[in-house]
Amino acid sequence: MHLPRVVVAPPDKRGLRSVRLGDQVVGAAWSARELREILVREGFPADMDLDDRALICWREAGSDTWPDRKRARLATAAVMAAGLVMSGAVLIIVGSEDAFGALTFASRVTGFLFFLAGLLQLAAALAVRDYWGKRNIRYSGLLVLMGVLIALQVHTMLLTLWFEEREFTPWAFTYMPLSVWAVWATWIVIRERAWQGIPHPRKVAAGVLATALLAAANFAYSAAYQPYAAHVQVTLSAEFGKPELDPREPVIHVPVTFSLQNTGKVPVNVIGSVFWVKGRTSEFTDGARELAGATADVEETADSELYAGLPTRRLLATGLIVDPGDWFDPGTGQVESVVVQVPKGADYESLEVDGDITVLRKDRGRVDDAFVHPLYSWWEGETDMVECPRECGNYVFYMGELTHNNNIINVTRKQRYVVAIRLLGEDSDMYAAVSPLNDHGKVSGLNLDPDDRYGVETILTGTVVIPFATVLKTAA
Repeated sequence: MHLPRVVVAPPDKRGLRSVRLGDQVVGAAWSARELREILVREGFPADMDLDDRALICWREAGSDTWPDRKRARLATAAVMAAGLVMSGAVLIIVGSEDAFGALTFASRVTGFLFFLAGLLQLAAALAVRDYWGKRNIRYSGLLVLMGVLIALQVHTMLLTLWFEEREFTPWAFTYMPLSVWAVWATWIVIRERAWQGIPHPRKVAAGVLATALLAAANFAYSAAYQPYAAHVQVTLSAEFGKPELDPREPVIHVPVTFSLQNTGKVPVNVIGSVFWVKGRTSEFTDGARELAGATADVEETADSELYAGLPTRRLLATGLIVDPGDWFDPGTGQVESVVVQVPKGADYESLEVDGDITVLRKDRGRVDDAFVHPLYSWWEGETDMVECPRECGNYVFYMGELTHNNNIINVTRKQRYVVAIRLLGEDSDMYAAVSPLNDHGKVSGLNLDPDDRYGVETILTGTVVIPFATVLKTAA
């Protein structure tokens, strides 16, 4: 049987030697053993002499020249594939949260771009074996190149965002090492010239850059511009209704109505609200001290009267206007009414009502369902998460995890909590804010920092006053 002559090409830069039969390339070999496997497949005997010049032509290097560094090549491929898999998993997990659950369209677009980029990186991990092998697939280098460039861009962005606050987050243990890996991988693909053999490499590079810019633009719009472009416009008002005299008891029923309306374009979550109804009294004077001498009054309040001394106020009623956890979309509102009982013979000069409501923008984040369930300081173990000084007295506590509307922020910041503390008793008040945990793993009592980045705003009713004489006259 006549066997065609075999031509073994010189080693390329990776040590791989091409094998041809005549004008046809039949394979490539890293070693003499692989060369024999190729020749047996083509019909040559397994024990043929590789130095037989009649059957094999060795170009530039003989049968003893196989410069493949197998261990280094396989180690590089393993680290490259592992990094792409880890990076792809991070992008899919981070992106899917926004892609399928974000409240704004821009955040969903960013999420889908992250999700698709993660899938591409997993495909690139599969292409690593071929690219660091015999490169039988034409586009394996393109996939690896795109996967590495995406990793470099994304993890650099995540690391940059983390450096803005430098807060502890478990996610940092993913994108910090992946950032280092991405720099190494980029140097490897540049050294290997992974773009060689790719048709129109400039267009490919432009496509990767355009995708990265689109993701960055969507992130900037959804996380920075959009939440700050539109302002919260919520109105809150209070009004006294018509007093009614109780037919059986010497008590006057004074109705108070609170009206809340979201007149803007931003949906809001209520994280705290409270109202106070107080009776005001003061001692009558003959006016001898004059207004210029009423320094004690000015030190206590902004008001000073000629015929009345320093006023005192007694709390008659307090409570919630709306429940924490309620939300209001643009154009919606709510009206709540309470009835305050005032003795007919009370010596109040006037009745005063005021209140406030603290809201969180829904386009900045959402609060988990645990927030709507109140915890009570007098129940054992109920408020272990709050550090409140003794002057807090008895209080009701609301707490829920805040999830930012853009998951990229969630993975670069420590966990925030939406917190509301309603103090009870004569000093009744409501404190509501977004706060991280302190060094003891608790929310620090009343020292809550209202962080404007999360869209926390407090709206006041202003103080509404009705003379008690009018109450008596109307009730009569």
